[in-house]
Amino acid sequence: MKFFRFDTDTAKPVTHGGSDFTIQPYVRSGGRFQAALMTLGVNGVIAYHQAAVPQVLIVLSGNGTVCNEEKRYVPVREGLAVFWDKGEWHETRSEKGMTALVIEGEGLEESDVLLEIH
Repeated sequence: MKFFRFDTDTAKPVTHGGSDFTIQPYVRSGGRFQAALMTLGVNGVIAYHQAAVPQVLIVLSGNGTVCNEEKRYVPVREGLAVFWDKGEWHETRSEKGMTALVIEGEGLEESDVLLEIH
C-alpha cells in the first residue's frame, strides 16, 4: 500500500488566458490518458479554450456553468458530467466554487463515459 497527497498545498495555480483555478494532476498513463482535479474558487474560471483532446469534466462538489462554441452557458452541479470532443471550444465558471475531476486523452470517446445521460 502506498499513499499520495492531493491537498490544496500540492495544487498548481493556473492564471494564464484569464483563468483562475488550481490543478492537481492525478494520473497519466503513457500518453493515453490523464486525470486531474480542477478546483475553482469563488468566481473561478477555466477560460475559454479549445480542447486539445477529448475530455470529460465530472463535477464532484459545488456548482457552476459551462459553455461550448455557441457561448450558451448551462448550469452544472455536483453529480453531473460534461463531455467535450477534441477541438471543441468551451469554458467553465463558478460563482461560489466547484471541484471537478477531468479525464482526457486521445482515445476517449463519448461512449466511454459510463454515466447516465442527463
